[in-house]
Amino acid sequence: MYNVNGNIHEEGSNMRRTLSILIALCLMIGALPMAFAEGVSGTFEGESGGFHGTVKVNVTLEDGAITDVTVTEQGETYGVSDWSLSEMPRRIVEHQSWNVDATTGATFSANAVKYAVRKAIEASGAEGLDAEVHETAEDETLDADVLVIGGGIAGLVSAIEAANAGAKVVVLEKLDRLGGSSVTSGGYVYGTGSQMNRDESVDGYHPEDMVAYYNERTGGDMDETMVTYWAEHSGESVDWLIDEMGVVFDAGVVATGTSPALRGHLASQGGGAIMVPIWEKALANENITVIRHAAVTELISEGDVVTGAVADHYGATLTVNAKAVIVATGGFDRNPEYMAKYVPNSDGVPSMSSCGNTGDEIPWAEKLGASLVFKGGVMGMHTTDASYTLTGGINLLSFLPTLGVNDKGERFMNESLDYPLFYEAMDKNGTSCAWWIFDSSMADYVPLMDMAVARKQGFTADTLEALGEAVGLDAETFAATVARYNELGAKGEDEDFGRAGIAPLAEEGPYYAIKVIRSTVAGFGGFEINTDAQVLKEDKTAFPNLFAAGECASGQFFATVYPASGSMLSISTTYGRVAGQNAAALALAE
Repeated sequence: MYNVNGNIHEEGSNMRRTLSILIALCLMIGALPMAFAEGVSGTFEGESGGFHGTVKVNVTLEDGAITDVTVTEQGETYGVSDWSLSEMPRRIVEHQSWNVDATTGATFSANAVKYAVRKAIEASGAEGLDAEVHETAEDETLDADVLVIGGGIAGLVSAIEAANAGAKVVVLEKLDRLGGSSVTSGGYVYGTGSQMNRDESVDGYHPEDMVAYYNERTGGDMDETMVTYWAEHSGESVDWLIDEMGVVFDAGVVATGTSPALRGHLASQGGGAIMVPIWEKALANENITVIRHAAVTELISEGDVVTGAVADHYGATLTVNAKAVIVATGGFDRNPEYMAKYVPNSDGVPSMSSCGNTGDEIPWAEKLGASLVFKGGVMGMHTTDASYTLTGGINLLSFLPTLGVNDKGERFMNESLDYPLFYEAMDKNGTSCAWWIFDSSMADYVPLMDMAVARKQGFTADTLEALGEAVGLDAETFAATVARYNELGAKGEDEDFGRAGIAPLAEEGPYYAIKVIRSTVAGFGGFEINTDAQVLKEDKTAFPNLFAAGECASGQFFATVYPASGSMLSISTTYGRVAGQNAAALALAE
């Protein structure tokens, strides 16, 4: 039923031969659809709107049958949409219909392919290629040495390490795409003592320095043992990503957070440049079976021993029995109930994390009697429209330092703050929606500003007075704010909020006001684990064969503030590797 290269159903491998037989039979009984009977042939073009622009396809028909679908043009997010852009054509050809299920996890991209194909078929004049078709599966039971629940960075890293140790591994991913939230990240992996870190910095690569920085940023509200272990192995994890996974940090090592130390290993193409090499390694590993669209509904246990899991796989029941289980299900900030319960000050804030981040592990933990750690924190972000890429498209505008005002027209913060502090400043000010004021001096960004206005995420006007009126700001307050900002800009010194490089707004328009809102990209909390990545019970003893890593086990590292970009990916890699190694050792020892 599955293969190791993505575990696509094998039933469609002989589709063309089966289709030929079907056509012959239909001709014999006179039941052939009009398109087949007329024998429409040729290649036809279609297009539809995707997440980042137009998606174009070529659809090839032979005697009324779809023989090929090729995406010829697209600007979708690298890593996020890859599976949809390849899987949707496969489904359409296999089922001989454009009207198939859209893949989950990148639905905009999937639907763009789907409706572009529809337009191409309509242009061809062919009929009978629009039957509604749903993916199906049969009830099945599989046995594995190690079961990994979740196909993000922690899950795939743990699966690779377990497989490399000789274990037979099954990975269950609830979405159709892999990568979790990591694939949509900014492309940073935080680490100290990597070879790159040692090559590019003189000081700051000692683990104790990193622990001290974390202690400062969290106000001491962290598990020092867990953070210290991570710091001591973070450089090794970065080297492993480079040497074993083939990840390229082409932008070098940079400072992130509020520390000047160079610890942020950066891939300029974002999270896709990190995750694509990882999942390619996982899918090519003969010891790993990855099953997509398999949402785990419960863990199977006997006493304190977890023996597997049950998943919903296209409506069928998939049971996986395993000697060791690793939970790497991501966070919970897509679940309104858990946000209200664990992070009430961020309740209702839109999320930019993976749509799979619904806290699935929380009821499992409660049923097992596992210890949970929540401290009321999130990875806070600022954005323009809470789209799926953090700095892509018009969201980039919220990262540009200019005059920022709240909905009263008051300046309330240093506009260049690190994004977690930015989020905190908006929260403390009670600002749910701020406005970034741009002038004509930022010509390079005018196309993005115009796009934001077209999407009703901003306004433009020839004067600042007219701009404030369009936004709905108090005219007197906004005028006073602009005057003070220009005064500080003329001095070149921000006496109010300490922003470097402050400059006055241009004297002539046009001017733009771009909406900036708070959003979340992670929720801190979940399983309490030890340095062996074992899940702890409420009495702090470990479950013998249950492990966890990643965002679903992040409560011991963060309080309410995210100290530095790349920390979550680094922690997920470090403890994902530990979980995989220890789970394999346990399973293979039996």
